[in-house]
Amino acid sequence: MKIIGLDGGATKVSGGIVEQVNESTFRIIDPTIDIQYSDHPNFNPDFSSLPLDQQTGVEISKAECRQGKVFIDCACEVIKSLTGNDPFHVAIAMPGIKTENGRGIASMANGPRIPNFCDQLEEAMSLVLPIQRLESDADMCAWGEEYGEEGAFRSVNNAYYLGGGTGTADGLKLNGTLLPFDEASNWIGKSIKLKMINGKSLETYTSMSGIHALREFITDDEIGSALGQLIFERISTIYSGWGGLFIIDQNLKSEHPYLGTLLDRIVIGQRLSQFLQSEEGKPTYKAVMKTLTNQCADSHSTISDHFLVNGEFDSSRIILSDLRAAPIIGLGAKVWMSQC
Repeated sequence: MKIIGLDGGATKVSGGIVEQVNESTFRIIDPTIDIQYSDHPNFNPDFSSLPLDQQTGVEISKAECRQGKVFIDCACEVIKSLTGNDPFHVAIAMPGIKTENGRGIASMANGPRIPNFCDQLEEAMSLVLPIQRLESDADMCAWGEEYGEEGAFRSVNNAYYLGGGTGTADGLKLNGTLLPFDEASNWIGKSIKLKMINGKSLETYTSMSGIHALREFITDDEIGSALGQLIFERISTIYSGWGGLFIIDQNLKSEHPYLGTLLDRIVIGQRLSQFLQSEEGKPTYKAVMKTLTNQCADSHSTISDHFLVNGEFDSSRIILSDLRAAPIIGLGAKVWMSQC
């Protein structure tokens, strides 16, 4: 039976066949398949989702239903391209806040709400094996970095993942165990919920869609400084608890089970990693490192001793990951480990 990982985003859906190398290692055996929603004949380029705080309780319009059907159709096409007539099991990650049963999208910042996502897909594909739930795309990035052959989480006990594409993904591995961000959300804020002092969302500075827009108005140094501040906030919050470095519309606990933990590694992934590695992105990355150097130097001596080498932030602590298929590998690994 083929194990399919399907990673849906705000602009496209990607999928691949995942095989097991050994009990803790997985890889994609065929090239991934990508389908852009905009290539679908019924895609509406003018569709715009309501602000997240206005979506709850608001009836889904016909236009939103049609846009949701485009997402379902594209997911079906990827699955068909990968499986043909072979039996398969599929695991799916989608952005957005999930429904109570985990099988639909209750709200989404950059796309349509699809509360019956799994029901629609199962019916369209006549699936014999039901989809248990929609996974978090952010958590699956962390799973891919942990269980992929070239994953950057594999050799460390404590790591933070920041992935930037159309939106932003946060992932955690603490005390040697992957920690779903939702389970830690009472003491550490998701990037999409954090705001700078000027009121701008941190996601504007961490997603590539946001960075492209910002670069028309502010400098690379300012963008890199915001990224550096976010990474330092993760370092600080994990070590000593929430310190209010950003604005968030919830009360975060200052105590948590991982106090005193120092990150071994920060992994930056997806298109954000590609940008920071490019000639175009080098000034931004330089500003990230400068900000981290300054903030660690002004922090607790344990933090500065751990992260600074010869007065500069230790560059080996940051990995710019090239594992673009991390969420697909993570999805496949989860199926293999939990159901196969």
